Formats: sequence, structure tokens, C-alpha cells
Amino acid sequence: MDPFEAIKVVFFQECDELLGDLETGLLAIETGDADSETVNAVFRAVHSVKGGAGAFGLDALVRFAHVFETLLDEIRSGRKPCDDVTVKTLLRASDVLADHIAAARGQRAPVDDARSAGLVAELEALTHGEANPGHPAPVASEPVTAEPPAEPDEFGFRPVVFDLSALEGPSSPEPSSKSWRVVFRPHGRLYANANETGLLLRELGRLGPLSVELDASALPDLDDLVAEDGYLTWTVELESSAGRDAIRDVFDFVDADCDLAISPTAAVDVRAAPEPDAPEFDIAALLARAGSAVEASEPEPEPVAAPVTPVAAPAVVAFAAAAPVAPPPGAAAPAQPPAATIRVDLDRVDRLINVVGELVIQQAMLAQRVVESGLARSSGISVGLEDLELLTREIQDSVMAIRAQPVKSVFQRMPRLVREVGEMTGKRVRLVTAGEDTEVDKTVVERLAEPITHMLRNAIDHGLEGPEDRLAAGKPAEGTVRLVALHRSGRIVIEISDDGRGINRDRVKGIAAARGLIAEDAVLTDEEIDNLIFLPGFSTAEAISDVSGRGVGMDVVRRSIQALGGRITIASNPGKGSTFTLSLPLTLAVLDGMVVTAADQTLVAPLTAIVESLTPRAQDVHHVGGHDAVIRFRDEFVPLIDVAMTMGFRDTPVPSATGVAVVIETEAGVRAALLFDAIQGQRQVVIKSLETNYQQVEGVAAATILGDGRVALILDVDAIVANARRKSARPDFKLAS
Repeated sequence: MDPFEAIKVVFFQECDELLGDLETGLLAIETGDADSETVNAVFRAVHSVKGGAGAFGLDALVRFAHVFETLLDEIRSGRKPCDDVTVKTLLRASDVLADHIAAARGQRAPVDDARSAGLVAELEALTHGEANPGHPAPVASEPVTAEPPAEPDEFGFRPVVFDLSALEGPSSPEPSSKSWRVVFRPHGRLYANANETGLLLRELGRLGPLSVELDASALPDLDDLVAEDGYLTWTVELESSAGRDAIRDVFDFVDADCDLAISPTAAVDVRAAPEPDAPEFDIAALLARAGSAVEASEPEPEPVAAPVTPVAAPAVVAFAAAAPVAPPPGAAAPAQPPAATIRVDLDRVDRLINVVGELVIQQAMLAQRVVESGLARSSGISVGLEDLELLTREIQDSVMAIRAQPVKSVFQRMPRLVREVGEMTGKRVRLVTAGEDTEVDKTVVERLAEPITHMLRNAIDHGLEGPEDRLAAGKPAEGTVRLVALHRSGRIVIEISDDGRGINRDRVKGIAAARGLIAEDAVLTDEEIDNLIFLPGFSTAEAISDVSGRGVGMDVVRRSIQALGGRITIASNPGKGSTFTLSLPLTLAVLDGMVVTAADQTLVAPLTAIVESLTPRAQDVHHVGGHDAVIRFRDEFVPLIDVAMTMGFRDTPVPSATGVAVVIETEAGVRAALLFDAIQGQRQVVIKSLETNYQQVEGVAAATILGDGRVALILDVDAIVANARRKSARPDFKLAS
């Protein structure tokens, strides 16, 4: 990849992180749970986006970010209040900023000019309004402009051309300007973090006329020169009406990487000052003079003064890194340095996962061969095999930890969705999230966005009432939608709930019958009626809109969840709301399971669902209605399900006392006993998608390869129990043919 394009890719990756920080900070401000550091973090996020965008000549992004940043600067300085109207405007501005970034990235069409200009006008009105009299509104400076990138040089770096004409200062400065002296000595870290002295001087020039003096007296002899260190000191005489804070803001991201002193000098009348007749401000020339001083090995070279005037041609500054990431000024030093991280292509991690999966299979095969050979467990080979098994498990756990990712990356996208759907439907909605730091395999995280999006849209459009209806029902005008993630029994559970009207079961059943989805005389339980909304083509919307009405929502959700080896359940309370629960495996790679046999078929039951195993006694087994078996388990009766019969492996039942009952508990907390012929033992297996390689089979979650090379089915115990209960409890249930 072209070096310049590689740097651009890193910039956009950092933009994703900055947008997440921006959204999180604004939501904290909206809820009133924010301190000054949160406001500063929001400002820094927009400031970083603007700085990086300027380096790549993304003018539209720079212009919008500049106006956005200006209002945030007013808020963090206390000159403007952050009321409810301002926060809502900032949230919409963050959405438009994300669209500008996506457009610059080539992921969407350019942002509509009218939409962007309208929001810019709102931001400027808030910035320059009289919300806090007594503080003059700041004058917005022109955005950074950049020429298209030039060809890379012989070292692989592509220079970026910056227009320094703005260094001439304001065209009509205030008569009461002050003179400031800024002494600036960069450390080596400043350059290592991709900051550039010339860019900082350019930003100072935007505040007013200035002159720059370079002190190169600290330069050592050439033999002692360390290229990564900073030896130069810059003294800037600045004439500006801006205060100390505005000057310090220029060094916002390099404060910890330099020695900086800002002091006022005598007041001057800028309008009366004659135009200086001085040479052009040329960064390249200044550096060349410093270099000549080194070559001449002068012990104490004289400082080189270079008063700034408008330049006739743009200067060239080499850009060889992404946006700066220095800590904010005044922040306390962390007790411990942050953990070092690296960026790795996901394909490499996927290949590593596949190799580890094959290692697990080969280890299982080797263990099987040792058992078949009849070697004693105390033999050296068996002991070494046990060590290999422990090492394999540790490798597998470590690799899976690399892929573990918080669901925060998905949750952060949802506030914008909720705002947009709320505006489209005319409803007031508040999104409450919890469990954003819950970690799950990256492949699961990436495929969660679509079903969660569908369900949130459904909760707002169908679940929540309008403001008038809510007030009439004694509810707040603003509806609440909750999005929660948590770990439960080795799985990740996502709950989407609302405090709306709940499911109108009579209406749902009537619509399903009218559309021919069920028979007119079908007798259904509440649970079965609720699940009708997952049928393809079902919709309760009275008219097709941009949000819903085409009947392609909830059935897509169920298929997406089932493809991940998960399931979805509904709990609805009419008049009070509904809760949709998604249960998914933490990883799609490996599984701890119990290997069992049923009618000569080898199966795997997930270990996380198993409570206990026992040998049924004849006196503990009873039949309800002459055909449904139950077994006594710890002073209660639970259904006894013959798995071989349920899966179609055999047609006639066998005596219960001849098998082994495995008591399991479903995600809904329902207990049942699964009857198998025998238990082979506990084993870690590699998950292979059955749907991808064959087709979806009811009662089967996936497949795996055993140590002897055979394929074994991994049971979906929740589906098996649900199917058995449905067949037993509703013999008269029938769908339309």
C-alpha cells in the first residue's frame, strides 16, 4: 500500500475511536453525569478529527469540525451554558460529523450541503448568541486548507503542502491587542507523536501578527547529534487580542511533550504599527540554517530571527504519522503507563483461530489413539498427553481472548438510530444502555448490529405509544428503551425492552389468520401468539413507512440469531411493555461439551446447560396422560425426553431404566431430563457450522469432528425442550397449510 494511504487508513481507524468517545461523552453530558474532563474529552475528539483531516486536505470535514469545535470550546471555557437545546444540537452535529468522515472514507455519498449548512448555522447561532452576556463571541478562523498530496519522495514519504498565508493575522485587528512572548522548546516525544513545529507556528499566526526567533545554540556536534531529540528553541513575539487560554489551546496536544512559557509584554496598538519589511517565513529555510550551524560546528551560533509576513508561496512540511495523541494539558500523570497495543489484521487472527482449532482436533485424536492402544494412565505417553491437553487449552483460551471485544462498539451506534427513528415517528425516546463492557467473540459482535437495529426500530415504532397516548395512560411523555448485555451460563444475553403498550395478542392473532399464516380455528397459547411476529411477512403496521410495514423485520432477526447458534424469546405485558431476549454463544469457535450416545449416534450436549446426570429408577419415572414421561428429580417432577425418539433416530422407545438421564436447564430457567443411551465423557470440541456446510436442522446447533474423525452433532437443548413441550401441550395446534 502507498505509505500516504497507509497513514490515511490509520487516521480513519482512529476516527472510529474518536467518534465513539464523542458519542459517549455527549450522552454523559445529556444525562447530567459529566465533569469538566468529559467536556474536555469531547472537545479533544472533535479537535483531533479536525487536525488529521486538515493534513489530508478533507476540506468539507475540516470546515464542519471547526464550527463544531468552536462551540465546544465556548462550553468548556464556561462562556456558554450546556443546556438541553445545546446538547441535542451537539448530538445531531456528531451524527453529521460521522457522515462527513464516512463520505471522506468513501463509505457513503457526500453529505447533503443543505443539511450540513443548516446544522452549521445552528452551531454558529449557539456560539455567537447572547446565552452568556459579557463574553464576546470568538471570531471563527478560516479552516485548514491543503493541496492534493504530492508524489512520495525517495524515502517513501509523501509531503503535504500547507498554505501559510493565514499567518498574516486578522485583516482588521482589535485596537487593544496585547503583545505576548511564547517560548517553545519541543522534546523528542513531540516529533515521535507526529506533531510538527511548523504547524504549531502556523496556528499561532492565526491569532495575530508574529515574529519568530530560532535558538539553535543547543545543537551538539554532528557526531553527538541524536536525530530523535529536540535541540531547538522557538521564541515567538505575538500581537493578538486573544487571551492566554487561546494561545495555550494551540499547544493543547503537545503540552506534555515540550517546555512552554507564555507571558504578556507591553500593550500595543496594532493599527498604528507599520507593516514589517522582513523576509518570508520559511520553515525549510529556518531548518536549513540550523543544519548549516551544525555542519560548521559553531559552539554558540547566533539566534536567527524571522519576523512573519504573508508568504508568496506555500511552504512544504513532511507528514509522516497520524493525528497526535498526547494527553490534555493539566492532566495528572497516570499512576501506571497505559498498556502497549498493536493493530493486527483480523485475517491473521482468523488464521490463528483456525490453526488452534485444528490443534484441538489433533490433540483429541491423539488422546483417542492412546486410549485405543491400551496404555496405562500412568505411562509417560499418557502423562505427556495430559500436559499437552492443558497447554492446548491455555493456547486456545489466549487466542480467544485476543478476539474478545466489548459490545460497546455495537451499542455506541444505537443512540443515533434511536434519535432518528424517534424523529421519524414523532415520539420522544430515551435510550438506556448497560453492560457495554461485556466481552464476546468479535465474529459475534460484528453480526449483532443488524438484529439489534431491527429490534430497536420495532420497539420504538410498534412498542412505544405517542406522547399524547402515554400521557393519557398515566405514563411520562418520553418513552424508555433499554439495551442491556450480560453474561449468563457461558453465553451472552442481550435484552431489548420498552415501557410501551405491549403486544396486543388479539390483534396479532387476527392479522396472522387474515394473512393465512395460521388456521382460523388455531388454539394458541400467549407464548405462541407472541412468536407469530417472527413469521415471514407478518407486520402490524397499518401503512408502509420508512420505518416498518413491509413484514421483513422480525423474521430476519430470528434467522440472524439462529445463524449464530442463538435463540430469541419474548416476554410481553400488555399496557406495560415488552422484553426481547437474545441468547448467543460467547464464541463460534470452541465449546465445552458432554459427549453422549443415542441410538448409536454420537452427540454433544453443551456443558453450560447441564445440571446433573443420573441413572433413572423405574419407581421415579411416571407418565402423564399415558404417553408424556416425567422423572422425579430432587423432590420435583421434570419432563423426561427421549432424545433418540425426538431426533428421529429410532421409532420405538426403550425402557427408561436402561439409559442415562442428563438434567439440563434452558435459558428460560426450565428444567428437563434428556434420556441418552450412555455418556462417553467431557470434551472440548471445535464448532463447525451445520447451516453453512449442510442446512439448518431443528434441535441441532452445530457440528464437530471427534477424535476418531467422526462428525458429531451439537445439540440445541433449548430447541429440543421447546419442541417436546409444544408437541405435548398443544396436540391441536396447527399452522395453515
